[in-house]
Amino acid sequence: MVKLVLLFFLLFCSLSGAADDAVSVLPASEIFGGEIENSDRMVEIKSSEWEGKNLSLADVLAAYAGIQTRQRGGMGSFQSISIRGMQGNQIAIAIDGVILQSIGVADLGGIDLNQYEKIEVYKSYIPAKFAANGMGGVINLISKDAAAKSGKFYASYGSYNSRHLSMQVSSSLTDSVFWTSNISYRASNNDFPYLNRNGTMYNTEDDFWTKRKNAQYSQISGNHSFTFVNKKNSVLRIEHNSEAGGIPGSESQETKIANSKADKILASFEIEPKNETFDFGLLGFAGIEKDISKWHRTLDLINYGERNQITEMGLLTKNGGGQGSFYLGNSFAKTEFHAYMNYQYLESGNHSAMYSNYELSNSVFQISSASTLAPLDFFSITANAASRFSKQKQESGWFSDVSSLVDSVFKENSRNLNSGRISANFGSVNSAWSSFLAVGHYFRDPSVFELFSTTFGILPNPDLQAEQGEQAELGLGYKTKKTRVSATLFANRIRDRIFYYTSGPFSKPINDSQEGKVYGIESELFAELFRWLRINANATFQNPGALPNEPREQYYSSLLFILPYSFEISLDGEAHSVIYRDRAQKKEIPEKAFYHAMLSYKPTDKTKISFFARNLTGGEYQHIYDAFPTPGRVFSVSYSHLF
Repeated sequence: MVKLVLLFFLLFCSLSGAADDAVSVLPASEIFGGEIENSDRMVEIKSSEWEGKNLSLADVLAAYAGIQTRQRGGMGSFQSISIRGMQGNQIAIAIDGVILQSIGVADLGGIDLNQYEKIEVYKSYIPAKFAANGMGGVINLISKDAAAKSGKFYASYGSYNSRHLSMQVSSSLTDSVFWTSNISYRASNNDFPYLNRNGTMYNTEDDFWTKRKNAQYSQISGNHSFTFVNKKNSVLRIEHNSEAGGIPGSESQETKIANSKADKILASFEIEPKNETFDFGLLGFAGIEKDISKWHRTLDLINYGERNQITEMGLLTKNGGGQGSFYLGNSFAKTEFHAYMNYQYLESGNHSAMYSNYELSNSVFQISSASTLAPLDFFSITANAASRFSKQKQESGWFSDVSSLVDSVFKENSRNLNSGRISANFGSVNSAWSSFLAVGHYFRDPSVFELFSTTFGILPNPDLQAEQGEQAELGLGYKTKKTRVSATLFANRIRDRIFYYTSGPFSKPINDSQEGKVYGIESELFAELFRWLRINANATFQNPGALPNEPREQYYSSLLFILPYSFEISLDGEAHSVIYRDRAQKKEIPEKAFYHAMLSYKPTDKTKISFFARNLTGGEYQHIYDAFPTPGRVFSVSYSHLF
């Protein structure tokens, strides 16, 4: 009831602000001084949305309509999202336009947002410039630019000994060469209290409160870039990340010494196009990633692995490729073409006879194009198409199916996949109203992780089929100088959805024989009612069918008060309806509501001090089907300074 009253109040306020004179804000608009921008169904989130709050990427995205998040602990724990029912492995993640060729579901918990200045979100839509393998959309992280001489220092400390340090420095080497460097450190003990059910899920009499153990986490990351300004700008970027931590396990099966470590580096060089009339762009990239997990079968209560000794599993991934782009157009029509190549070489490092050891290559070639025709100033049509060829080859080693103890004879696999989308857009630059209609067919090639798992407890399945499906959207928006209101109807259909079948201690990815469908409506509003009050609210109503982890209703609202003497207060609330953890809808998680608040003070134009409280009303509700506890109420204080 509280969430409905709050949303009704925000809706009333937004409509009262809609009386302002309409201005030229379509198809792109800038709301609240650039805090949030929308352009043709792309949402751009600026760093001011998360600075001082120490939020993860998943936490930031969950504040937007149609996006759900799930995590398995505190800082650094595994986190994933879904968009309109499309799960994490169906959503592509990119850094500065380079698609991360993840071996499985991208772990958003391992991304430090202090490295980036903004996030681009494409929901149910993959632009041609991204050679993406997905159906749910693209999340593109944009690094901080090397522009003028400047710098920034950020420090934070919070609950459970959580700390953040970040430094950014930018300068010019010559009149045409600029550089920037960002270094970040974050760590946490993650020793938050939780209710241990003592191995008896349905018996509450023996439950007791304790602290999370072996959940410590630390990470050092950075990105560095050189920008060369000439007739065609070019950028050299290097990203690196090293993280380590414990593997805490679940509740009464907490581990003692199990741990993991990951090291990554990605380098790219881009020649940027300058205009869409007649130009080209080039992008090359190379990276390497090493992941290692270790545990002791007896000490860590993990019932698979070598007896009375440390079991080690790992994967070394080498990655390289490039993309060429060509642009041609005028005010009436525009066309772009992209050709993408990627080559991965994977070497497993599993020191156990129970698990697969192999060397595997993964090759991808994809071409994509997009064309826009605008015969009238208020009407345009855009068409996208992509064709993908991929091949996975066993270079050496063997594959084991523990459930049957029979080795696979798999040696090579390849597939061709195609996608397409067409959209009609209505609304001129000077119109306050806009609308669009889009339909498309998308695919998702099974990830290397799903085909050839190297994680303990998860079996490989080289026979997986690609996921394919159709999507449709219908949107309507109205914007004025200080208000934006929009609604989007969406429908997704998917065939051969990949899910994990669990039997005993093992899980294995298989294709679903049943067709999945998700349809619903998203509504969003932004309004600056007064110079001292800004609001943001959204709601999602959907029918997810039997999809797990998808609520029928989701709400979010935020109020920002700009006070005298350089103070600001923000109040946020989010809620969702009942969620089911399983396809049979037996494991029910009741509806939840969360509230957050932040107080900020700017003693100078370049200095900001913030105090943030997350989950004001207490911890996250822990249900018998949530085996991985998460932190409850969390506090932090932060300091940032520009120089």
